[in-house]
Amino acid sequence: MVDKRRRVLLALAHKAAAQLGMDEETRRAAQAAFAGHASLRDFTDQQLLAWCWELKRRGADIGIPAPPPRGGGGWGRPTDTQWAEIERLALRMGWSGLDDGALRGFVRRTCEVEDARFITRGQATAVISGLRRWVAQRERSAGQRAVDRRGCMA
Repeated sequence: MVDKRRRVLLALAHKAAAQLGMDEETRRAAQAAFAGHASLRDFTDQQLLAWCWELKRRGADIGIPAPPPRGGGGWGRPTDTQWAEIERLALRMGWSGLDDGALRGFVRRTCEVEDARFITRGQATAVISGLRRWVAQRERSAGQRAVDRRGCMA
């Protein structure tokens, strides 16, 4: 027998999907992409709760009987891998890392956010792309200067 909390979450997930305009096929595909199961029945309680929060994040107007995910690791926050890549690229630029003023300036120009701490996952992708292009450009120009000093043609 399914406990009461799980039944409530199942009903909320179906209601939220309907609010978002998902037909059954779309809903099942989204569920499979989210947790690897097309049927909510196969979700663990934790996956079901996370799915409800995801639907709410997408715009569904539902009341979930559990607190939202805590801290800076929310749905829209950059992943640990993104933070590591931003720091690695900042160090390649010769900056001191995530707290460097040059990185803050780059983030401000790229994302119109005051500090890297406030970027979203999508903005982190834009920062990473921009830093990768900038690092590549600097490395190409450094290589070109080395060729020019030796007197060779590029």
